[in-house]
Amino acid sequence: MEALWMVSVTFLSIGYGDVVPHTYCGRSICLLTGIMGAGCTVLVVAVVARKLELSRAEKHVHNFMMDSHISKRIKIAAANVLRETWLIYKHTKLSRERDETRVRTHQRKLLLAIQQLRRVKMEQRILADQGSTLVDLHKMNSLMYDVLAEVQGCRGELHAHIHGLEKRVQELREGFRILMPLLSSTLSTQNCSIRHLLREREGQGESWRQTFNAARHASTAEPTSAASHSPSVRRALPPVG
Repeated sequence: MEALWMVSVTFLSIGYGDVVPHTYCGRSICLLTGIMGAGCTVLVVAVVARKLELSRAEKHVHNFMMDSHISKRIKIAAANVLRETWLIYKHTKLSRERDETRVRTHQRKLLLAIQQLRRVKMEQRILADQGSTLVDLHKMNSLMYDVLAEVQGCRGELHAHIHGLEKRVQELREGFRILMPLLSSTLSTQNCSIRHLLREREGQGESWRQTFNAARHASTAEPTSAASHSPSVRRALPPVG
């Protein structure tokens, strides 16, 4: 009975009672019971708070409804400002007899309407900041996923281009490796043909030079022979008169 009384009075209330344990075993049991009770209370509070917390979609709907309500309040406050301004202008400029009491009343209402409009605009800014944080986080998450997907796609394309370039470079190396012997053989054959042509031209030049020298020697030999035969011709001719 004392244990039940202690549980009902001490554990389930503020924690103080007229019955207390005196042994170490009883105190340890009471301590464990208190810790377990605190843990169960915390778990219950956490579960209830999570159940009562709004989800992301519910928060968006709530923000949308609050935004529409605040927009209506802004329109009403702006209409009140315009109305009081028009009434002040009416009672000061258009009326023949100026009623100071009405003017003061409408001026007071105008100031109250301006304060109400400022207050509602401030609430709209706060709500917009809260909604923008939610939307920005969601958009940032989606944008990050999109950017990562684009980066991965560009990375794959870059790897494919690099692989293609490596293949082309390897093909060019193989082509140059095959082309070098062909170029060397072609150049060697061209050098041999050029040397052969040069030798033939040198031989033709020598033959032309010998022919030219022989013709020149022959042309120089004919006048000398004619000069050597002219005295005999003169001796053979009879003297004149």
